[in-house]
Amino acid sequence: MPDKNNAKQKESWKDSLNIADEIGRIGGGEGLGDFNFKRFFGGIYKDHSEEEVEQSLIVGTSTTTPSIENISLDYPQPWLFFRLITGSVILFYSFIAVYDQFENANLLPGIIFTGSFAVPISTLFLFFELNIRRNVPIWQVMRLVLSGGLLSLFIALVLFQNVAAFEGPSGAWVAGLLEEPAKLIALVVLIKDNKKYPYILNGLLLGAAVGCGFAAFESAGYALRLGMTDIDSLVQIIQLRGVLSPFAHIVWTAIAGAALWRVQRGGEFSFGLLFKKEFFAPFLTVVFCHAIWNSGSIIPFWGKFIICGVIAWTVALSLLNLGIKQIADEKAGKKVFRCTN
Repeated sequence: MPDKNNAKQKESWKDSLNIADEIGRIGGGEGLGDFNFKRFFGGIYKDHSEEEVEQSLIVGTSTTTPSIENISLDYPQPWLFFRLITGSVILFYSFIAVYDQFENANLLPGIIFTGSFAVPISTLFLFFELNIRRNVPIWQVMRLVLSGGLLSLFIALVLFQNVAAFEGPSGAWVAGLLEEPAKLIALVVLIKDNKKYPYILNGLLLGAAVGCGFAAFESAGYALRLGMTDIDSLVQIIQLRGVLSPFAHIVWTAIAGAALWRVQRGGEFSFGLLFKKEFFAPFLTVVFCHAIWNSGSIIPFWGKFIICGVIAWTVALSLLNLGIKQIADEKAGKKVFRCTN
């Protein structure tokens, strides 16, 4: 009997992997390829020096961007993001502990700021580590977090107002139809042409930066509104959105950015690119996930969040594989796109 049960479990696991691989091939993606969960997060358990931290961050300049010949094609093993999330979560709960002791309202901005940005920024650094080309400086990433977060919120609010004015569709699910284009528009406006950052992995990172800013500012807004009347509600909403943030706005906009960068191929943006299957299939998947995420659907044990999160990360990992393949082709001497630095 145990052998039969084990066989059924293995067969079920294989079926799940096959389904995930098919999801990863949306829009002609690479699928999950050689992805291995244990290996992917294996870097977390290794010792890393302070010098390694500095070297991880000081990239993207004319003197710190490695030549294509020196790029390692080994599957990335991110680790710095885990240090950030550990430290920022400790900082967040330290602010709460001090507030509980003194109940001083001056501490509330610290709770909101650290709580709203802790997990989003840490997740963003995961994408920063996945950019194995190491050609995007940290200041460019943080610029997009701030300016992209603000601009995407502004565009989303304008879209919401127009939908309301024309008595269009209503309900929380509509956010998926409006906020995803808003974040993409902000990314396109702020990175008008991607000749300097032409790789799919660059689009993955830059999209994640805009999504990070949107998610963090939105969380801070929710926390502020609730915190005016109830500190416990403030902490609860920050905790909930913090746990869910790696599976929502950040990865959604990372997918949109990578898909657009894939079809843009280091050139200028044009509206015709939006009608290419390689772009609109992953992008519409993101919009669908966002709509379901915000819908009134009730699936036990956070079911809808888990399903949408798995779908989004499967597509993101497929685009990661495409990005690595793109760099491998360039390293092998194949002409993958025109670009000028």
